[in-house]
Parts: sequence; C-alpha cells; structure tokens
Amino acid sequence: MKQQFKKFLVTSLIAAMAVSNVSALACTGAYVGKAVSQDGSIIIARSEDISAAYDKLQTVVPASDEPGRMMEDINGFAYPLPDHTYQYTQMEDYSTAGDGLYAAVCVNELGVAITGTVSASGCAEYKAVDPTVKTGLREAVLPALAAATASTAREAVKVLTEAVDEYGSAEGNVILLADQEEAWILEIYGGKQYAAMRLADDQVAVFGNHFMLGAIDPEDTESFVVSQGLLSTLETAGLTVTDDSGKVLAAQSVCGGQRSAGNNLRNWGGMHILAPSLAGETFDVDTFYPLLYTPDEKVSLEDVFEVFRCRYEDTAYDLSLEGQEGNRAIAVSGTPETHVVQIYGDMPAKYSAVTWLALAGGEHSLFLPQFSGVSQLPQALGMDAPTYQAGSAYWAFKRICGLADTDRALYTSGVQSFWKLQEDSLISQMAEAKAQLKTLAETDPAAAEAYVNTKLEQDMADALTKSDVLYGELLTLVCRNSGTSASRAKAFQPSVPLRTVAEAKGYTVTWDDEAKAVILTKDGASQTVDIAAGDGFLVNGVTYVPFSFVEEL
Repeated sequence: MKQQFKKFLVTSLIAAMAVSNVSALACTGAYVGKAVSQDGSIIIARSEDISAAYDKLQTVVPASDEPGRMMEDINGFAYPLPDHTYQYTQMEDYSTAGDGLYAAVCVNELGVAITGTVSASGCAEYKAVDPTVKTGLREAVLPALAAATASTAREAVKVLTEAVDEYGSAEGNVILLADQEEAWILEIYGGKQYAAMRLADDQVAVFGNHFMLGAIDPEDTESFVVSQGLLSTLETAGLTVTDDSGKVLAAQSVCGGQRSAGNNLRNWGGMHILAPSLAGETFDVDTFYPLLYTPDEKVSLEDVFEVFRCRYEDTAYDLSLEGQEGNRAIAVSGTPETHVVQIYGDMPAKYSAVTWLALAGGEHSLFLPQFSGVSQLPQALGMDAPTYQAGSAYWAFKRICGLADTDRALYTSGVQSFWKLQEDSLISQMAEAKAQLKTLAETDPAAAEAYVNTKLEQDMADALTKSDVLYGELLTLVCRNSGTSASRAKAFQPSVPLRTVAEAKGYTVTWDDEAKAVILTKDGASQTVDIAAGDGFLVNGVTYVPFSFVEEL
C-alpha cells in the first residue's frame, strides 16, 4: 500500500496537530545497547516535541532525608516519598506553562537515568477495557518520581509499575530507563495495565508515538515485568495477537494491529540511519516495524545526533522534496529540547552518566555535555523565561533555530556545520575528562564535584558566546536575503573558531600579539591569519575565520 503513503501521512499529521496538551503525542525515543555503541556506553535518548516556542529550564533537586514528603501533580496525584530521596537533575517546563512539572529527563546521583515520555495510545477497543484514571500517574511527574526513589533502572521500573498498580495511570506512555548495567523500556497502556522489558545489549531502537513491545513473557521475571491483568484485559477485548510460539505481541494487541504513518515513518527513518540494510530504500506504511534490531555498524554518539536531526535527507521522503512537505520528520521546529544520555560502566556511579542536551531541538542547536553528579547549574540553564530573555540558554539557541527554520535550504547546512565543529571538539575531550574525573572521584570527592560543576559552567559560557557570534552572522544574512529574489538569496556560510578546527587537524596554533595574527604550524610549514588585514575577527579572545578557510586546512 505504498501508493497510499501520502494520504495516510496527511491524516496522521492532522490528528497529531489536533492534540493540544503538553504531551502532544509528538516525541521520538531512541536506544543503543552497550555492545553495539562505539564506546561501550548505554544510550537512551528522546526529543521532547511540544510547540514552536516553549521554554525548558534545568534544575537540581537535592537529596533529602525529610520524612512525610509527597510527589504531587496538579491532577490530584499524590505519592508518599520515602524518608530518603536521591539528588537528581530535571528538565522542567517554565513556571506559567500551566500543566505541571514535566521533568522530561532525570539523572540521579547513582547514575540512574529516566527519559519520559514518548506518549502513546491504544486503539478504541483497548481504551474501553482499560480506561485511564484522571488522578493517576502522568508524564508530568513520572521521571522525577523514579529518579528520586530508585537506585537502579530495574528498581525504577518497580517504583513506577507499583505506582500504576496503586494509583492508576492518567495516560499512555513509553519510558526508557537505564543504569550502568542495563536498560529497560516500560509501556503503560492505559489506566492499570503495563509491560516492561529489559533491552538487549546488542540491539538498537528508534520509535515514534506508539507502543513498541513485541512478544512478552510474564513468566520470565528477569527480563519482563507485566501487569497482572494485561493478558486477560486483551482477551476480554478480543485484541490478543500472538506470534508463532503463542506469546502475546503486546503493542500489536493494544494498538489493534494499526500504527499511524507519521509515527511509523520515524521508526523507518531511524532504522534507515542505523541499519539501512534492514530498512531498505522504501518505507511501507503497513509494516509493523520492530522495536529492536541489530545496527549495520557500531553506533557512535554522532550517529544518534544524526537521528534527531533527521528529516529523511537523501531519501524519497525528504521533506524538501515536492509532495513530501507533510511528512512527520524526527527533527521538527516544535522541539524545546532533545537529550541523549550515555551511561558508562567504568565510571563511579555518581558520575557515570553524560547527558548531551540540545536546547530548542537538535536540528539547529548544539548538543552540550553534562556529567551526572552536577550540583550547581549555570544560571542560564535555570532561567524561567516563557518569552525571549537575554541570558536564557534556551532562547540563546532557540533564536538561531527560529531563523534557520525560515529557509532550511539556505540556512540549515551552515548552522549545522558550525555546531558540528563544536560537538566534534567536545566529544574529542570526553575521554580525558572522564579519566580526570574518575581519578578525582577516587582521591578527592569534593574536587570531583567541583570539577563537573566548573566544566559545565565553562562549556555553557563558551557555547553561549559562540551562539552570539552565530546568531549575529545568521541574522545579518537573513535580513539581507529578505525581499530578494530566490535566485539572488545567498546560502549561509558561518565564521567558525579557528583554534577548534586547526588543532583537530593537527596544527599548532600560536598568537602573535604584536602582529595581531594567528600562526598555524604543521609538518614544518606555517601560515598566518592576519586579523588586521581582515582574514578573521576576534570575540572574547577567540579568532573566527570563514568556514571556507578551515575546509581547506
């Protein structure tokens, strides 16, 4: 039924746009097992898709030993917390958003990470037999509840499923959870039923807003957690679908065997990047794409970033092609933040997770790293700014995304090239940073905590300075292109930090203060970048040169 692709996609797009609540049925999740990640880390990730401009801010919730506290939501949900709760970070909505906390991604002091949620919904027949509970557990507090109370990913699954058992769930959700040893996926199907599965170490997943679990085995309690009434509920509704061995296929059963094209396309899009040999060249709207599969090659962090920047480039479904504009991409304008969490088995638990956070979405923004165990955040990250405010990290990146979105053909490549240079530099520093932090954690715990706080402060300050430069150049070109004919409009070519690129390419970089010039030396040869002659310009002591110059180095 590939010829009906566009019809199905437009229908699903209209349906998705009709959902106005914060959860919006509009996020994408991803997982990479430690046996197939390039550096041996477990990766869980998610884009949080809400609306075109939606401030998110990060806060640190300290550990506490105060008895009698509750985890509360605005819908009436109230969960009694244990006397001791762990320290954790959370990405929350701006204070006047009006629908609760929406903690988005949490990592606690033991390196337990929770990303939640990818909203999902069963078919009408399923909803009739497992109705949601108005005062039940919602996405708004779900990640925070797990982070505050769980010492492992498996325990986090237990906390959340027991909360559903006792209080019910107000919605359908898909949650990814991980620690240093393993990762889990938890699907909450309705008011009372759910299934969770330990994710295979040698496989990957990318999925849109629908349930994904295949065959479940309630008897295998090491690998599955299944609500007591799920199988009987499916049987009552006449929805049970089994595989050849007789095991229940959870997602196919709950969904009535159907998936929207817009959601399913994202499954295919992720597979096309990570396992093109399995995806093939053509998307099939009727294929029930699997949750897990083996990637063609080991998956790098950059590969995961590419997934969250995906608009099906170089495929028949590229949104820049005529007739494909309505396709539901993974990268969309209405993404306030995307997070990619790596968890390392060889680090102290407190510092075992690195969250790569792209504010305002991954397509035109920078993925900036943050070690778990951070106790003090840069002011810019915690700024509550529902409208533009100078000094806000969210708006520093969102303003660039907003300009680039106006004409992707002219602006996307240049913006992404600029940020990729910064990401490559940050990734190249990570091995040394991990080693230094590991040593500090073993010898001087106070210095280790100071290290992660200072590193984040410095990295954020550097990123904000560079966002100012990028924004200024991009805004200038957008204004110059405004009102010109399409044939005369110019594509964006950014100026980029010289040292970042030159050192990555093996050059020694020195500054000649008297001549106001940069000297680049490699293999006995040198060349000069003369600032006074206009070869580049300085911002806060950083030399910027045209992108075309560094391409030729």
